[in-house]
Amino acid sequence: MLRHSLITSATFLLLFTIWSCGDSPSGPDLSEAPDAPTLDNVKMDFSIFEQADTFHSIQSDTREAIRNKMDSLPVTANFTAYEQAAWYAYFAELWFQTMGSLPSAFFQEHQWGDPHVDGDTWIWEWSFAAEGESIAMRITAETINNERHWELRYTMEGMDIDLDNALLIASQIRLDGSGGAWQLYDFFDENEDPTYLMEYELDGDITTLVDMRFDVEEDGRFLYRRDGDIGSLEMWDVFDAGRSILEWNNETGKGSIQSEGYRDGNRVCWDENFQDTEC
Repeated sequence: MLRHSLITSATFLLLFTIWSCGDSPSGPDLSEAPDAPTLDNVKMDFSIFEQADTFHSIQSDTREAIRNKMDSLPVTANFTAYEQAAWYAYFAELWFQTMGSLPSAFFQEHQWGDPHVDGDTWIWEWSFAAEGESIAMRITAETINNERHWELRYTMEGMDIDLDNALLIASQIRLDGSGGAWQLYDFFDENEDPTYLMEYELDGDITTLVDMRFDVEEDGRFLYRRDGDIGSLEMWDVFDAGRSILEWNNETGKGSIQSEGYRDGNRVCWDENFQDTEC
């Protein structure tokens, strides 16, 4: 489930990186063109779990290690509540960094060339062709109400599958910087619903909500919330863990976990020393 989405995205990213280095059209230098959208300012705060042996630095993992961890999520009664919660937080962060990096990878302005304007819509277009195969990319940015709507569409000809103006990525970013949403579509099927969706909300530089859904028909989901010192993470149909709820207090260090796959689904708490305690 997770790995299918990753493989689909990685395949297209490779094609995109190779082909977007081809010809790009010349155009007017329009300094008022909007900046490409990113998720650089969206950060879930899992710092409370950094003391756990099970919570590792994402950057230190090799690709092989990441693939192995994607295969199964350890759930064991031998873990303390804190350690088990840290595993869940780790995978939420891993999934966010993996899928959250795709918008930045695709929306790279230095590869687009100069835009042109059609009415109120900014448009970037480029194409590549070789040996009877061709791909054309079109990125648009349009302000609707208080949001900037972005779309990346593509047309392919001469390949195993021909697609006409198929949607790959869409986003709706609030102009006041308070949040937005992203949708990622299957590169090889222009009629599918999104395979990955994300919504987020910001209060200044603090991320207060991240809602990630993947394999939408199967209801896979991570939901992160933060309200002051209180943080929470809910998960649905992630690996074989069932529904899980983590809650914690960043100030006191205390928290709890309740998961269908952990200790018979009972709520288990930890204290300020990260040891199991009565709830």
